[in-house]
Amino acid sequence: MTDRSSLKVHFGRIVQQLPLRALRFIELPFVASSANKLNPTPAVFIFALPRSGSTVTYQSICHGLEVNYLSNFWNTFYQLPLVAGWLSSKKAKLHHSNFLSHHGFVDGFDGPAEGFRFWRWWLDCGLSDNDCSNTSPALIKKRTQYLRKVFAFLSLKGGPFVTAYLGHSLLPDRVFRHFPGAIFVRLKREPISNALSILNSRRLNNSVWFSLKPSECHDLQNSTEHEQVAAQVYWLNRRLDDAICFDRMFVVHYENLCENPKRELDRIRSFCLGNGLDISYKFNLPSEFRIKKTDFEYDPDAIAIRKALDALENKFGKLKDI
Repeated sequence: MTDRSSLKVHFGRIVQQLPLRALRFIELPFVASSANKLNPTPAVFIFALPRSGSTVTYQSICHGLEVNYLSNFWNTFYQLPLVAGWLSSKKAKLHHSNFLSHHGFVDGFDGPAEGFRFWRWWLDCGLSDNDCSNTSPALIKKRTQYLRKVFAFLSLKGGPFVTAYLGHSLLPDRVFRHFPGAIFVRLKREPISNALSILNSRRLNNSVWFSLKPSECHDLQNSTEHEQVAAQVYWLNRRLDDAICFDRMFVVHYENLCENPKRELDRIRSFCLGNGLDISYKFNLPSEFRIKKTDFEYDPDAIAIRKALDALENKFGKLKDI
């Protein structure tokens, strides 16, 4: 399996540095034709925490439904969203997932992409709060209005746009404001298991932090690793719990998705249909996905994480039980 250190990925990063937005004039006539189709935004945003099952959920939607998803190719040519999206949509119609990934990276030009470069540019959304405040609100509004026109144009033939960028969980209300009428799917994983998976990824990569870092976690250098991952899961869930758009989120539990992928995909499709997005089925999903069970009683890491989460909930309030 290809990972982020491969030559293909390095080549893609070189392409991303080129000033390709100078060619955006090619897109303008087509984007202008969709200017009257801005509301509602034909898009599905998946809000999820790191190691909560976002990749397999994203893969399930891209495999099982006729959608335009943010592929590796589209993310590479993020500066030309309509051209890259249109070319990507040709492969999306035939995309057949093997449900393999490497810490969120899916191989292939048509592999569903996390979209860091794409969303860093178009929504000023990075992996920490410090990386989400470098662009003026006026410029963000201008860019996202352009992007909504792109989604509207592409949806006429290829279905709604779907993305599962983790960084959106840092600022769900910014997504809500700039993409009105879009569908919001919240992926929820049992918090202790979620934190334990983050901890294992940190140890595997010998790193001091993994993925998203909310500002509430910036001063935890002297905390234990269990307290750090517990705080990461707690505060990212609180961002979503406290979001203005909380009541607009359709909740999918990771454990339920693994148990019965088709049932959960049916639920997502029905919710989309009820909100004006009629999405066709594509390929059948596996009967189940394997999931690692957490031993809450005897696993010392799970016990330490539970203690840290309990302390946070006692001090700052309980997470919503949804």
